Amino acid sequence: MVAVAEGAALVVLAVALVRAARADLERRVIPNGCSAAVAASGLASALLRALDEGGPAPVVRSALGAAVVLCVMVLAAAASRRLTGRAGVGGGDVKLLCAAGAWAGPAWGLAVVAGACATSLALSGAEYVFRRLTGHKNVIYRLGATAGGIPLGPGIALTTLTVLLLGRH
Repeated sequence: MVAVAEGAALVVLAVALVRAARADLERRVIPNGCSAAVAASGLASALLRALDEGGPAPVVRSALGAAVVLCVMVLAAAASRRLTGRAGVGGGDVKLLCAAGAWAGPAWGLAVVAGACATSLALSGAEYVFRRLTGHKNVIYRLGATAGGIPLGPGIALTTLTVLLLGRH
């Protein structure tokens, strides 16, 4: 029974991440519903593991994961604002990363943040090289310089799913 419920939570996670990535690419917005679904499914997964293990450790890990990611993102936004006058990261990205932290826990949550940033930069760079080499102007992934920043949604989705597939604990 627990395995089936955990599987359902993973499906909710994957669907919400894919929708968030797509919305970020298309409209440069990560819907609150996607972040809420990731957070709720992460909490449900933690509660299921707690019931299975007979202790609160998974729920504590989940809450700490979200809190650690939130602290890192708030500090990063504050540092960016101080250095550049802009937050440097969108609120939707912060919410989705915090929700992913609820799935990943504190240490892996930090890995998700770092991996999402690196993946997003790599995707943006690949898109830039593609456009320069082919002369195409209309591509799916929009380069940050032309769209007001680099969309993190796809990087968050890819990194979160990778971390969870590799085993977060």
